[in-house]
Amino acid sequence: MTFARLLRADAVAMIAALALLFVMALDWYGSTIGDEARRQEELAQPEGAEAGQIERGVKEDARLIGEREEQNAWQLDGAIDKVILLGLLATVVFAVGAAFLRAAGRRFDPPLTPSALAAVTATITALLIAYRIIQEPGLDERTVVKSGAPLSLIVLAVIALACRSALGEEEAGTAWREPPPAATPETPETPETPAA
Repeated sequence: MTFARLLRADAVAMIAALALLFVMALDWYGSTIGDEARRQEELAQPEGAEAGQIERGVKEDARLIGEREEQNAWQLDGAIDKVILLGLLATVVFAVGAAFLRAAGRRFDPPLTPSALAAVTATITALLIAYRIIQEPGLDERTVVKSGAPLSLIVLAVIALACRSALGEEEAGTAWREPPPAATPETPETPETPAA
C-alpha cells in the first residue's frame, strides 16, 4: 500500500471527509432562546466574592440554557435527521475508503466504484441538508440555523466534486497509476575474459 497511487481528487475527498467529521460536531441549529442565553452569558461579568455570586449564577444558568438549545448533527432526533446522519457517515466511509483502496492498489469497474458511491451519497445528503435548512427542526420562527449546517453543504460539495473527478479518471482509465519503481543500485559489469 502506498499513497503515491492516490489521485489529487482522492486526497481532496479524503481530507474533506475528515473535515466533515469536525463539521458534524459544530452547532447546526439553535433557538432564539439559546441565542438570548448566550448573549446574557457574555454580558454577565462576575466581580468580587459575595457580590459576584449572583452574576456567576446567571452566567452558569445562561450557559446551560444555551447548550440545551443548541444541537449538532449527532444530537438531532427527527427521522430525516437520522437519515442525514447516516448519509454523512456513509459519505465519510466511502470517501476515505476510496482513498485507502486506491492506495492499496484495489481496482473497481466503473460505474460502481467507491468514488462513485461517495459522490452519490454526498450529493443526496447535501440535498437532504438543504431541505432541512429550509424546513428547520422545531418551530421555524424559533429555530436558528447555526454554522454547522451550511458548512456541511460546502464540505459535501467538495467531496462530491472530487469523487466525481476521480470517477471520471477511472472511466477514462487514467486513475490507476503505479508509483515509480524504487531505484536499484547498478552493479558494475565485469569484463569478459577472452576464450583461449
